[in-house]
Amino acid sequence: MMITEEVKRQHEAFWHQEAFGRCCLYLTAPKAETPPREKPRDLKQMWEDIPWRVRREQQSLEDTLLLGDAIPSVFTNFGPGCLTACIGGTHKWSEFTVWFENEPFFIQDWENPPEPVLNQQSAMYRLVEEYSNALLQAGKGKFYTSITDIGGTYDVVAALRGTQNLLIDLYEYPEEIKAFVEKLLPLWKTFFLHQSQRLFQEQGAMTSWMPIYSEKPYYPLQCDFSAMISPDMFEEFVLPELRYHLSYLERSIYHWDGPGELVHLDHLLSLETLDAIQWVPGDGAPNTTDPCWYEYFEKIQRAGKSLILLESDPNGVENLLKHISTKGLFLRCDTKDEKQAKEILQIADSIGVK
Repeated sequence: MMITEEVKRQHEAFWHQEAFGRCCLYLTAPKAETPPREKPRDLKQMWEDIPWRVRREQQSLEDTLLLGDAIPSVFTNFGPGCLTACIGGTHKWSEFTVWFENEPFFIQDWENPPEPVLNQQSAMYRLVEEYSNALLQAGKGKFYTSITDIGGTYDVVAALRGTQNLLIDLYEYPEEIKAFVEKLLPLWKTFFLHQSQRLFQEQGAMTSWMPIYSEKPYYPLQCDFSAMISPDMFEEFVLPELRYHLSYLERSIYHWDGPGELVHLDHLLSLETLDAIQWVPGDGAPNTTDPCWYEYFEKIQRAGKSLILLESDPNGVENLLKHISTKGLFLRCDTKDEKQAKEILQIADSIGVK
């Protein structure tokens, strides 16, 4: 068994806005002594050499302590929104991420936009398939393989058209954009169902780039593009596509990213079947545990949504847990060492469920 029944129960409690003993606490720490990791020869090996990537992930797991409710999970990573490169967009590897917003853009204009088609022969689709298969085989009884990062629907459109272009287009071609999104949504769903069903067939559960265990299909929805639009535009363009995804997802999370998206909280909370929200402060903003965010956390929890937070600073954890409910809270802390991880675990245990 890769995880205990107790840890399964804690993850399941998160989905139901509950907790057992304390919040769901995902703690990692590097082991005291680890051999140096193999470095890639170049970007091509780093992203496309599947056996090399599997070995590196296995080594990473071996070098990492998992404490609290942490589970062994490997993210099938091909960048944020790899669906883009499966339906006509391009991708460029870099050291830390994959870029999808590349010229010439797939959508040149809205008078005669290209037809989006899920191309199973595309290089990206084949890489996702090959890497997922390799991880599932290597992970049997050892770790869970996650679903890949499909991408937010409008983030994919922004990559296909160019963000600046799309911002102007929302005013000039709103109906054309909506028509394109209506064609894109079934492709997104097909991609998700194929990937998630394979995970359940092979391992009986799934995780995502958020390593949350679930025995029902789920996905972290998002729209980073929404940081640049008004609440009215969010309601007009983004809410309909979120409702579409929620109509078939059995469980769901929204990746709420940065101060620019704060204005959309009421619209997000209006989605009755949305289970959870993950808050990410963004670069340059106060840490996740800073009291300036507490009012938002409390509002989310009062609306009956679970809450996902990532914080590595143990100094703020105690204050956070004392000021918000620990029910339905998933708190991830990637700590500097085992001592720091155990300090956070002790704090969470002492505060308990509230």
